Formats: sequence, structure tokens, C-alpha cells
Amino acid sequence: MRFIEYMDVGNANSWTSAKLVAKKEIIEKIHARYPLREIGRDQGSAPSVDYEFVDGCGDIGVIASVTEPFWASCTRLRLTADGKIVTCLFSQAGHDVQKTLLRSGATDDEIRVFLSAIWRKRTDRYSVERLEALNSANYDPKSHRRSK
Repeated sequence: MRFIEYMDVGNANSWTSAKLVAKKEIIEKIHARYPLREIGRDQGSAPSVDYEFVDGCGDIGVIASVTEPFWASCTRLRLTADGKIVTCLFSQAGHDVQKTLLRSGATDDEIRVFLSAIWRKRTDRYSVERLEALNSANYDPKSHRRSK
């Protein structure tokens, strides 16, 4: 089972930090009833930090994209339903691989070069920037940004 902190994906869900249940609280509540031991991230790049129950009867994971952003270790591109590549769940824009390459009959090598270039140029650090804003004394919970 995986628990995911309440995320503001595209701001379509009226996200506010007041509704956030942080990873730390999730783990504390479960651990109080069912003691846990941290396993860590699978291969260092997985989105969840995994825990096993001390009694050996299973494991859980927590994806803490809000309170513990893992942008620097993320190795995942996402393909949206409309054929765009995004380098982060929080990306504001995608790169059109469907019309640009796939429909034009691009080779595997051309697609590989295209995707590699997108990855090398990625600058989307939204989750890190959001955490910095949340930790700022100037954070405005209504706009989800620092006030000036």
C-alpha cells in the first residue's frame, strides 16, 4: 500500500497546505499502532520511501512530494493521454512527442535524442520551490505562494 501526501497537481483540486497530512504524521499514526522500520527508497529513485512492519507482516510506502521533494533523484518522464512528455507531475507544460515525432514516423534513435534533450534541459523544480515557500515566514496559504 502507498500513501501519498495531498498534492496540488495542476491546482485543480483546490489544494491548500491546511489540508496536507505530512509523511511524518502518516508514519507516526501508523507506527503508534503497527510498529514500522524504514527500508528506504527502491534503487534510490523511487517516489516512495518504504517501511516494513516490525512483525514481518507486510510493508507500506509514503510518497512525500510536498514535505520531502525528491526532484533531484527522480528519473521518470511521463507521457500524458494527449501525447505530451512531462518531466514532473507538477509541470505546467509538456513536449508534444505524438505530433512532433510519432505521427511523422520518427525512428527510435530520433525519439531517443528528442527525449534525452528534454531531460537534460529540465528545470522544473516546483516541489522544491513549493517547500521553500511553505517554510517561508512570508507564505500566503490562500495563494500558495510567498507574499511580497
